[in-house]
Amino acid sequence: MPIGEVIESSTRQFVAEVYRDQPPPAFGSWVRVVQPDGRTIYGLVSHVEMGSVEPGRRPMALGRSPDELRREMPQVLELIRTTFRAQVLAYEEPDGRIHQTLPPYPAGIHAFVEACPPEIVRRLGRPYDFLRTLVQNPDPAVPVDDLLVAVLRQIHDGHDDPEREQALVEAGRVLSRLLRDDHERLQAILRRVV
Repeated sequence: MPIGEVIESSTRQFVAEVYRDQPPPAFGSWVRVVQPDGRTIYGLVSHVEMGSVEPGRRPMALGRSPDELRREMPQVLELIRTTFRAQVLAYEEPDGRIHQTLPPYPAGIHAFVEACPPEIVRRLGRPYDFLRTLVQNPDPAVPVDDLLVAVLRQIHDGHDDPEREQALVEAGRVLSRLLRDDHERLQAILRRVV
C-alpha cells in the first residue's frame, strides 16, 4: 500500500510527500518505488520533515490537542504536510536480481512509495554493500552514524530470532572493515544498536 508519492528525484535520492492518512516512515527504514519498466528502487529514509504547505509560512502554536484541532479547526491540518528524503542504495531488476548500487534511472515523479516489509529488508541484507555507500558517500545533511545505527536496527528487527543475531554480526563485520581505522566510532555505533 502506498504511503506517499515521489515529488523530487535523482539517481542518488528521492523526496516523497506522505499521504495525509498515512504515518511517515521511520528514520532509517527502507522504502521502495516500483518503476513502470519493472525495476524497483530501494531507498533508506534519511530525513523526515513536517511543515507548512505554503513556502515561507510557518505553523503557529494554537494551544489545542490534535483531537481538538481535528474537531474545531480541521482546515489547519490541511495546511501541514510531511515529506521524507530517501537515499537510494539498491535496485531490483524485473527478473528479481538485486543490485546494491545506484539504479540507471531515477524514480519517476508521482511514482508511489511503499514501506518495505521485513522479507524485503532481509533480501536487501547480504552482502551489505550498501553500508559502504553510507560510510563513504554519506548525505552531507544527515548524521551518518545515527543513520547507520537505524539501519543496523532494521537489519536486526527484519530477521526472525534464529537469524537475527547472525545477520547483525555479519553487518557489524562489514562495518568494522569499513571503519577499521576508527575503533571508537565503530564502538559508539554498535553500542547504540540494541
